[in-house]
Amino acid sequence: MTIAIGLLAGAVVIAAFGQAYLRRLLNPRVRPGIALAGWIASPLVAIGAAITGAVLLLIPNNGSVDGLLGMARSCVNVVHGHTAAWEYVARLGGAALVAVAVLRLLVVAAGLVRKEAALRRRHLTAVRLLSRRDPDSAVLWLDQAVPVAYSLGGRRGAIVATSGVQHLDAEARDAVLAHERAHLAGRHHALVLLATALAKGLPFVPLFRAAPPAVRVLVELAADAAAARRCGAGSVRAALRTVTGDVAPETSLAMSRDSVQLRLHWLQAARPGSRHRASCVAAVFASASPAVVAVGAVACLVLLYCFGVQGS
Repeated sequence: MTIAIGLLAGAVVIAAFGQAYLRRLLNPRVRPGIALAGWIASPLVAIGAAITGAVLLLIPNNGSVDGLLGMARSCVNVVHGHTAAWEYVARLGGAALVAVAVLRLLVVAAGLVRKEAALRRRHLTAVRLLSRRDPDSAVLWLDQAVPVAYSLGGRRGAIVATSGVQHLDAEARDAVLAHERAHLAGRHHALVLLATALAKGLPFVPLFRAAPPAVRVLVELAADAAAARRCGAGSVRAALRTVTGDVAPETSLAMSRDSVQLRLHWLQAARPGSRHRASCVAAVFASASPAVVAVGAVACLVLLYCFGVQGS
């Protein structure tokens, strides 16, 4: 039972305090992809640790599952001579609490996915009727002088832009399209939807509540960084100052709608370099470290308890 308790404790630590250390990643010296990996992985690790801990709680006589660390149940039984009734209550109560939370998250997420899919279909139907498709870039172009560009997610994502974007200079236009392609390639719409579902499903969890605004800014910063690697940071800054995103639908990710001033500063202050997948993987593993530390801490506390009681 030690691992189960440790995993549940780790889930609580990540969910309660994760936003405190993740906010340190919101720094121009940290690549946006790494920060985004941390903000997405941490809630998923917390949920995974809670589910795994709940499953272990429901396994009867799970000493073999815990292995060398699974001394909590046997230690307490040795000290007290029998299995305490509180153990059964704790097992069932902890597992039930996790099950209710996960079920609520699944219901909320399913509702959000259906709603967004319906809005996206209706919007794309209207856009396709009014637009012309560029066979070379697969962009839906609308006849409008104001420069607007945004992307829509889904199984087959789409980029929508106006003729005002076509009239920009070549470097700025390429930066706009590279930004929107980065959104589609990185599945950024799905990441924003995931963060929103977590916040709406369990709004009392601090990490989940802080995730949507952080993820929404980070996907824009990540797309800016991808466009800057392709077209240059100066072209992306010029595009941000020119293109507007005020008329883009809420289900989309627009070029110039969220945190424009922050992104301009970030592009100027960020250090150059290519994306390192190894760093993103490291950020994911670092997100799991609180759960690992919690398992070790619970094991140490159980050992201290056993030795202290037996020695007295």
